[in-house]
Amino acid sequence: MMIPFSTVLVIIFTIIVSPTIAIVVAQSLKSYRKKRNPKFPRGPMGWPLVGSTFSFFKPHHSSSIGHFMEQNLSRWWWYRRLFRNSLPAHFPKLVGNSSLVLLMGDAYRHKKAILLAFFNKFRLQAGFLHDIERLAGGLLASWSEGGVTYMTENANKFAFYVIVKKALGLTPEDPETEQLRKEFMALYKGLYALPINLPGYTHWKALKARAKVVKTIKKKLDERKAKGSGGEEDDLLGHVIKESTYTPENICDTILGFIFGGVATSSTALCLAVYFLQNCPKAREQMREEHLECMKSKEENGKGKLTWDDYKNMEFTQNVISETLRVGNVAPYVWKKATKDIEFKGYFIPEGTTVITYLAAVHLDSSAFENPEQFNPWRLNTKDVKKANNLLPFGGGVRQCMGSELARVELSIFLHNLILNYDWESVEPDHPVSIPLVSFPKDLPIRVRAVDHSL
Repeated sequence: MMIPFSTVLVIIFTIIVSPTIAIVVAQSLKSYRKKRNPKFPRGPMGWPLVGSTFSFFKPHHSSSIGHFMEQNLSRWWWYRRLFRNSLPAHFPKLVGNSSLVLLMGDAYRHKKAILLAFFNKFRLQAGFLHDIERLAGGLLASWSEGGVTYMTENANKFAFYVIVKKALGLTPEDPETEQLRKEFMALYKGLYALPINLPGYTHWKALKARAKVVKTIKKKLDERKAKGSGGEEDDLLGHVIKESTYTPENICDTILGFIFGGVATSSTALCLAVYFLQNCPKAREQMREEHLECMKSKEENGKGKLTWDDYKNMEFTQNVISETLRVGNVAPYVWKKATKDIEFKGYFIPEGTTVITYLAAVHLDSSAFENPEQFNPWRLNTKDVKKANNLLPFGGGVRQCMGSELARVELSIFLHNLILNYDWESVEPDHPVSIPLVSFPKDLPIRVRAVDHSL
């Protein structure tokens, strides 16, 4: 069988020429850096084209910083104005150019002000707490006695139901909710996959999913405008229609960004809390006592539903959540980019260089936390300034996560319902792995047993 000459050329190029070009480019870049400034920060060039990508993405336990960071981490603190927020190039295609996380300057400040008004405590204190309690109770009631429950899937459902209720006014009973959740999860997976836009690849599926999610949001937007009731709805869509002059595309990006921020981290944090409490019976019992005391006082006062004061009085529960976020490292790093050439501590950082602020290294600093890899919620009882400064699960500064209080409310209410009504145990060993975001390889399978903690 004769092979076409063109095919032979392609094979020769693939096997010989292409790798040679890659090596030459890599060496040229290395020589350029040395000539420009020999004080460029130390670090391996890695393989041609891919650099140290595979080393960076190598899985490791979430309570460690991993081999790559151990070898390359520099404990430097930079003046924040020298760097701006930065994310990989494929993010805008998935979350939208007008999503808050991608905005800068006046556009960021304007949209942040609109979202902050929506996040005010009045909204959290009112019916929203009751919505979360209802959603948590409904989901837990669906668990079969003695059956296997995959916590990852259930946490995703709970976090999505909570945030989509506040974003679009949708409930789990609405016909489009479950399909929207599936499309969103496909979109989310694409954010942390290689951006290969070919049929069948995760990134390609994510782009398709984004189009469907945006279509659903746009449909809701058109329905509101047709009814003339956009500003009357107690959700983010109604709030943005009323308080802004954004284009439909901008509104869709705003809603999508809100859902992304509310689902991605909260669901992972909930899985981590269940995992750590499962492996720390003492913490689980002390937390249960706190919630029993809460319900006892409510029974004496003739009040049934949880209130904002109840949430605020759950001190040990907040310690459990904080320690979960510290050890689990849900969001281990922040991407930054140099706004200009920088000389710092004898090193040269060129303009445009991406720098990673590795928050996990702060959380696992042994000078601030004794045995930092161990889950120990009692360590947070003391008002230790150094510990407080080293606890940054929601970032810090002007770009600190606005939904931090919402996330704590979600976790507190779900754990309240779980710990008063169930005991649980692992079905098979599983543990959180960072690749680089945290996940459970086996989806954290647990077996639940209903319990009666009568007052």
